[in-house]
Amino acid sequence: LGKLAQKALAEGLLGEEQWQRFAARASQLTSEMSVPEAAKLAAAFSTARSVDFDLFARLSARTLEHLQAEDGSSEFRALELRRLTLAFGRARAFDSELMEALVPIIAERAADFRPRDLARITDAYARMPVASADLFAFVADVLTDYLYDLEPPELARLARAFGQAAVYSEELFDALCVEVKQRIRSFGALDCVVFLEGLARVHEGLPEEMKRDDSATVNEVAERLGGALGSLSASELIRSFRALVQLDHYDRRLVHRKLCPALALRLGQLQGPSAFSDLAELLHCLSLLPAQSHKSVELAMTTASALRELGYPPPGGRHELRALGLVAKALAQLGQEDEELFLLLASAVHGRGGDGRPGTPPSLPGTPRAAPHELLALADDGELAELRRALGLPKGASATAVLGPAREAIAVELHRR
Repeated sequence: LGKLAQKALAEGLLGEEQWQRFAARASQLTSEMSVPEAAKLAAAFSTARSVDFDLFARLSARTLEHLQAEDGSSEFRALELRRLTLAFGRARAFDSELMEALVPIIAERAADFRPRDLARITDAYARMPVASADLFAFVADVLTDYLYDLEPPELARLARAFGQAAVYSEELFDALCVEVKQRIRSFGALDCVVFLEGLARVHEGLPEEMKRDDSATVNEVAERLGGALGSLSASELIRSFRALVQLDHYDRRLVHRKLCPALALRLGQLQGPSAFSDLAELLHCLSLLPAQSHKSVELAMTTASALRELGYPPPGGRHELRALGLVAKALAQLGQEDEELFLLLASAVHGRGGDGRPGTPPSLPGTPRAAPHELLALADDGELAELRRALGLPKGASATAVLGPAREAIAVELHRR
C-alpha cells in the first residue's frame, strides 16, 4: 500500500476517489504497522492533501502505542520523526499527546538532523496548538550558529514559526536579522512577506522593556519587497501591507507608488471564504497610514465598495468578529459615514433577518428574548467586548442610530452570560 501511494504521488495521480480507497485500506492495516510504515503513509497522504481524519487518528494511536512500549523510542529514527511531524503539521490532523511525547526524542536525536530538518520540524509544530516551548528553546540554541545552512524560504518560515508559537530568543532573532540582511538579494517576494510577518508577530508579543529595534532589517526587506510586488497575489500583498503596518514601517514611495497601485489592479482576485477578512484588513491598513494620497483614498473607496457588494458573511465564509471590528475601526479612522457599511455591520450582529436599522432594539435583561444570533453565541467574552468597543468608534448621527442597537445586543448577550 505504501508503494502504491508513493507511485501515485510520483505520477501525479491525486484523484479523491483513489486516495479514499487507499485511506479505507490503510485504516484496516494500522494495527499491523511499524513506525516507518505509519510515518511513510502519513507523509504520502499529507503530501497528496488527502486528509482522512479517521485514518490520521488511527496512525497517531498506533504510533503512540509504539512509543509507549518498552524501549519504544528506539524505533524512532530521525527520518521517521521528520516524516511524522511534517505530515501531521501539514495535515493539521494530530494527537497532542503524541506530538508532545515526540519533543524529547527529537532533542535526543538532535545530532541526526540537518539544520533544515529542524527548521521544518519547528514550522510544523508552530501550526499545531501543542505545548512545545521546550522544542523551540532547543531549536533556538542549536540553529543560531547554523543559519547559513538554511535557504531564504527556510529562514523566513523559521521567523514565522517562532512568531506563531509566541516564543522569543534574542540570540536567534539577532542572528536571523544579520543573516537576512547579508542574503537579501536571494529573497523572493513571498520570502520577504513571510519573514516580515514573523518579525511583526514577535514585535507584537514583546513587552515594552524588551522591544527590538529592527528598523535597518525591515528597511532592507521592504526595499527588496518593493522591487518584486508583481509576483504576489492580492491576498499576499495585503499580508505584506499588514506586516509593514504592524512593524510601524512607512515608506511613502513603496506604499503610494507601488503597493496601492498593485492592490488596485488585483483587488478582483479576492474571492472565496476569506475575501471579507482580506478586504477588512486592507481597509484597516489604509486607515492607519500617516498620510493619504489620491491612490490610497481611491483604493479605500474601492475596498469599501467591494465590502458592500460582498456582504457578510461572504458565500462559503464563516463569522469573523475581528474582521467586523476592523471595518468599524477603519471607518472611524477615515472619518467616513458609510451608512450602507454601518447597516452591514449591524445586520451581522442581529442576524441575516434584520437590516440593522433602529426600531427593533434588543430586549433588556430579565425579559424574554430569542436565543442569541450565531455570531454572538459562538464568540467568547473578549471578542464580544472588543467588537462592542469597535462599533462605538464611528461618530455621527447615522453611526449612532444604526450601530447603537448592535452594541446594545452585544451588551445584552454579555449580561446573559
